[in-house]
Amino acid sequence: MSFWINRPVFVLGGAGFGGAHLCEQLLERGARVWVLDKMLAPDSYLQFATLTERITFVPGDIRDAAELKLLFERFEFDTVFLVAAQPIVSISNALPLETAEVNIMGTYNVLEACRVSRKTKKLVFASSGAYYGATNTTEAIGEDAPPLPAANIYAPSKVAGDLAVRCYAKIYGLQTAVCRWMNTYGPGDTNFSRIVPATIRRLMHGERAVIDGTDGTNVLEFLHVRDMARGYIAAAENLDSPAVCGEAFNFGSGQPITLRDGVSQILRAWNAVTNEGVDEEPLITGPRVQSVKYMDIRKADERLNWRPEIPLDDGLRETVAWYHHNRSKLGL
Repeated sequence: MSFWINRPVFVLGGAGFGGAHLCEQLLERGARVWVLDKMLAPDSYLQFATLTERITFVPGDIRDAAELKLLFERFEFDTVFLVAAQPIVSISNALPLETAEVNIMGTYNVLEACRVSRKTKKLVFASSGAYYGATNTTEAIGEDAPPLPAANIYAPSKVAGDLAVRCYAKIYGLQTAVCRWMNTYGPGDTNFSRIVPATIRRLMHGERAVIDGTDGTNVLEFLHVRDMARGYIAAAENLDSPAVCGEAFNFGSGQPITLRDGVSQILRAWNAVTNEGVDEEPLITGPRVQSVKYMDIRKADERLNWRPEIPLDDGLRETVAWYHHNRSKLGL
């Protein structure tokens, strides 16, 4: 805890789902937190968790390089967490140039602001399991696996940012680390294209849970957003170590699961919270997809002393309960 007491921290993208949970944990540890985002939406977890009075919110965009440099010089941040991105796959395919501007050039803008800053030399970057592209392995994916061709524009945009962050450590001496995640869930996720909030919303509307585009036999993993936030923090706390600086780290549940079983667990969590007794078998509408994609997390354990703490069934029950409690505020 003492590591973060009064430490000035800048969370770029801190009004988003993962960024807001990161802010919450940094505040709990005593950090002074600034947040840059394009807007502070009414449905941001920052609002639901009543954190807005405890942060300094700066409206802005990581595509504005001049503004970033001014902010870095004015506030002399100790550590930067770059979690701002255009993360929605469907939007990346519809708006490839905007995705590149945010996820690639925005990342370079932040890196440059760090490089020329007198004070800020530590940066933790939110990469993605999408870095690995369309894998063809049946084993857990290690950090040294190469990026492969992907089915969307989002993936190569994250590859570019991921590589740049690590290069800035090697070339310019910045203390950086890259964090790769897949399928995070938890309270406050209002991106209803993701499987957990999408399924919960369907159930709230009295509809049956659906798996579309696959028969649900594809293997993946789910990671609670608080475990993700702990991973960012663990990386930041160890940036002085040569075993961490300039490195990429996978963070996952360590418990691969089929999509069908994952959705069934959401349904069981729903029944446990609501006592409604909905059918715990989702409707399958897609074809069989041969896909296994989960990550080897041993490096994070060995070098950062990080491991997931929240079991999927516990996390899903908490998440269902949160949506129920905030249903009217979310317009569900």
